Amino acid sequence: MTPLLVAVGWVLVGLASAFVMIRRGHDALLWVVLGLAAGPFAIALAGLAVYLEREELAEAAVIPGESLEGDVRVLVCIDGSEAADHAAVTVVLLLGARLQTVTLLTVLDYDVARDVSPDRLDRIAAGIQSAAVGQLADLAVHPFSTRATGSAAEQILRRTGSGAYDLFALGSHRQRRSRFLGSVAREIANKAPIPLLTVRAAPVESIESAERAARLGLPIEPES
Repeated sequence: MTPLLVAVGWVLVGLASAFVMIRRGHDALLWVVLGLAAGPFAIALAGLAVYLEREELAEAAVIPGESLEGDVRVLVCIDGSEAADHAAVTVVLLLGARLQTVTLLTVLDYDVARDVSPDRLDRIAAGIQSAAVGQLADLAVHPFSTRATGSAAEQILRRTGSGAYDLFALGSHRQRRSRFLGSVAREIANKAPIPLLTVRAAPVESIESAERAARLGLPIEPES
C-alpha cells in the first residue's frame, strides 16, 4: 500500500468518525481537527466521548414566559445568529392575534456542556437568547425559554413530538446556512409532526422595519 493511499485512508476514517460525532451533537471544529490528526484512532476517541455523554444534560426546565389569547404555540431555535432572532420576530408578526406562546430553544454541544454546572448552562443559553428576548419584548411578547444538550435534530424532534407546540420556526442565512439547516432541517421536516417554517434572513434595523417586511410578504419557506 502506497503512502498516499495510507494518508487518504487515515483522513477518510478520521473524518467519518468526526461526522458521526458532529451528528451526535458534538463540536464540529473540534472533531474535524481530531479526525484529521488522529485518523483511525478517532474511532476510539469517539467511543470514549459517547461513553462520557451525560443524558441528564439533555433536558432542562422551561423558564416561564407569558401566554397570549391566540391558539398557536410556536417553538423557535435560537443559535445566537441574527437569522434566528429574525425568525422569532417575524413569526410573531405574521401570526399576530393567533399567537399563544413562543418558546425559544437553544441546543448546546456536548463538548460545551461537559463539566459545566446547570446554572452556568442556563446563563450560556440566556446569553445566546438575549437578543431575541429583547426584540420580542419590544412587541410585548415575553417568550418561554429552554435549552438542550446534544444533537440539534434529536432535541428538536423530541420537542416537536411532545404535543406542546403547533409550529416550529428557524431562520436561514442568505449567504450561508446556519447549523440548523441542511440535513438537520430536512430530518426535522421529514419526521416532525408539526409544520416547519424557515424564514429568510434580512437586515433588520428596527422592529418597525421587520413589521414592514412582514406586511410586504417576507419569504417564509416550508423546508423540503
